[in-house]
Amino acid sequence: MKPFCEVIVTDVLPALRALVTYELMNTYGLNQVEIAKKLGITQPAISQYIKGLRGHKVKILAKNESVMRMIRELSKEIANDSIRPREICMRFCEICKVVRKEKLICELHESKYPAIAPCDICLR
Repeated sequence: MKPFCEVIVTDVLPALRALVTYELMNTYGLNQVEIAKKLGITQPAISQYIKGLRGHKVKILAKNESVMRMIRELSKEIANDSIRPREICMRFCEICKVVRKEKLICELHESKYPAIAPCDICLR
């Protein structure tokens, strides 16, 4: 059995990091090294997000206004250095809660692990 958390780790978190990366680059003009330092990840990881080699599987997140509003707010605070690393982690958790509540990746979870369909695990 593959829990929903596995989809979060392999697909959702990279997609969220990619969305934050795009926002920090395009809206705030940060470069890859600056973004990597602020997010506590490597510059090569940032490069992969930009090239679409990582974090590209869950495009539905970019289409969801609730998620994107939270991404924009988080990115602004990161760019302005007005948020601590612990708070960044908590914000990612809050975004994941929205992803679960709005059933944004249930289809992906069920397609990866058909034995669970129909599934309501993330709603519990």
